[in-house]
Amino acid sequence: MKPTIYVVLFISLLVSPTLVALDYPADEFLKVVTIFTNDIHGGIDRREASFINPDFPPTLGGGAIAGRYILQKRAEAEKNGWGFLLLDQGDFYQGTPMGTKSEGEAVIEYMNTVGYDLLTVGNHDFDNGWKNLKRLSEIADFPFLASNLYRRSTGKLVEFVKPYIIKEIQGVKIGIIGATLTSTPSMSFPEHVEDLDFHPEVKAIKKYIPELKSQGVNMIIVSTHAWLAYNPEEGYKEMLAKLETGKTGDNYGSSAQAIAHLVPGIDVMFSGHLHRGFYKPWEDPVNHTLIFQNYANGSNLGHVNFYIHRKTGTLAGYDYVSDDGAIFTLFEDDFLPDTVIARQIDYWVQKAEAGFDEVIGIATGPVSRSNSGESPMGNLLTDAMREASDADIAFSNHGGVRSDLSAGAITPRQIFSVMPFGNRVVVLRVTGEFLNALVEDRVSGNSRGMLISGAEIVIDRSKPDGSRINKFFIGGRPIEKEKEYMLAVSDYLAEGNSGYERLTTISPDQINYSGILLRQSLIDYIKSHSPIKPGTDGRWKEIGK
Repeated sequence: MKPTIYVVLFISLLVSPTLVALDYPADEFLKVVTIFTNDIHGGIDRREASFINPDFPPTLGGGAIAGRYILQKRAEAEKNGWGFLLLDQGDFYQGTPMGTKSEGEAVIEYMNTVGYDLLTVGNHDFDNGWKNLKRLSEIADFPFLASNLYRRSTGKLVEFVKPYIIKEIQGVKIGIIGATLTSTPSMSFPEHVEDLDFHPEVKAIKKYIPELKSQGVNMIIVSTHAWLAYNPEEGYKEMLAKLETGKTGDNYGSSAQAIAHLVPGIDVMFSGHLHRGFYKPWEDPVNHTLIFQNYANGSNLGHVNFYIHRKTGTLAGYDYVSDDGAIFTLFEDDFLPDTVIARQIDYWVQKAEAGFDEVIGIATGPVSRSNSGESPMGNLLTDAMREASDADIAFSNHGGVRSDLSAGAITPRQIFSVMPFGNRVVVLRVTGEFLNALVEDRVSGNSRGMLISGAEIVIDRSKPDGSRINKFFIGGRPIEKEKEYMLAVSDYLAEGNSGYERLTTISPDQINYSGILLRQSLIDYIKSHSPIKPGTDGRWKEIGK
């Protein structure tokens, strides 16, 4: 942005939080209606918003409501001579039965219907492998962006993505650069990202800004799956602290704030990945880049109007349609659905969810999860894994449990919300010494530990890293250093993800890929042990905090 623009924005903020007090004459300024989404995760169907009120959840209308709003705003923009943009920042399909079972096709069909301009690739978009992502790019009526996604074998940009697009609206050129997460390989199975090279976001974006400028672009937008921190102020301080160590440079850019700070010339960024939405954008104090981020799972839409100076092509200001800011929740009581889109989505839902509402068991109380330590849901999941695989002990990670179970009837639909990804149980033959080292890995520093079954573990946080295990029993007996045990984990962890790198050192002849789906093990366990009486039993304790 130019210095004069900062003055305009500052004055307008004093007048009104949503900038509506400023007048942008149409002959001098181009209005561009911009609607954005991120981390949809297949959430285009109707569903109850239990995260708002678990007892009386309001209904979210999903894609039928979002689609009607988008189509109306596009028609309004065309009628009034405004520009229109519709952007998605990735992780678009994996996470609901419809999205997962259609391998993304249902969501692409919806996105075609409402007319997306682009999709920037997210890490979970590789969950069915890059070949499936390529297939989806060929179905899509819009480009997939990732300026930093290359083929190892050729050294060239991957054939099914573009680094950027230029949208020319009434003579004004807007450049939009896409960037996927550099860290995607650490969150994916090797075969899913085979022959792919994820270059640093900062380096890739820096490369293309001059190229856009040379083509007459003055307004630069970056669409990325990188994230804006939960607490942007604290996230910014942490980022600066890392930069001051001198250990980072162009390779450091996994967060949206780092990209905005390290790359001058970006006017606006749209980010994602973290599932945390912000009603007002974060503005980088140095480069004055604005970062917008929506909530996840199709629960919200983002809408911001930009005003671009026609003569210079630069950003002059922005405002919102909502008094709250740039994002709003898609409550069914507040919006009408598009009936054609509703039927389209319902077709995929019926196809994916046959038998999903069958009652498989009863919970006598809420089965809740936690971000650290022991929880009823963590115990239920790992007990199910251990029983299904006949293992001695089972480990899982807190991040792998995506939802709670309410008291009462349990259905496969609810289980899918707990375990939305298609992970399977892997059984590893390991020694007690190995298990001891693995647990020490997971409690070093500020690590939040693990979910366990078949064991009793006490951790002393007052001890130094590597010596924090105070007690470790398996099957009611002290762990034996030389004894072999059967350990059940998910295939995701077996690949060394989420801090379980030690598992990658195990010899292949000690690994049994059982083929058992985690969520199927949970379904079978609930059927066999209903009614489920949620609770904890002290299998994981922490002292010395």
